[in-house]
Amino acid sequence: MEGGAYGAGKAGGAFDPHTLVRQPHTILRVVSWVFSIVVFGSIVNEGYLNSPSEGQEFCVYNRNPGACGYGVTVGVLAFLTCLLYLALDVYFPQISSVKDRKKAVLSDIGVSARDACP
Repeated sequence: MEGGAYGAGKAGGAFDPHTLVRQPHTILRVVSWVFSIVVFGSIVNEGYLNSPSEGQEFCVYNRNPGACGYGVTVGVLAFLTCLLYLALDVYFPQISSVKDRKKAVLSDIGVSARDACP
């Protein structure tokens, strides 16, 4: 790949799906996307139980509905964020403005840093 602004080649090049799929950050985004589906899918599917003695369902995590809600929220937000940045990875080579590329890269770094810091 030719050198260019913010890790991309010259803008306006042809879209190459083979190159996109082989990039490590794309692979990690797809893996994160699958894990986010597992997180919110498993909590929605098996996180709540109905007790015959109680009239309502309860969360299996210490009977705290906030814990199940938090897990589902984090899973859904991770799912949407992964889809957003996968779409940005596809669109990134067509971004011609260096300022727009900088914004895209810095937003990716900011979201990644936010996810890494508790």
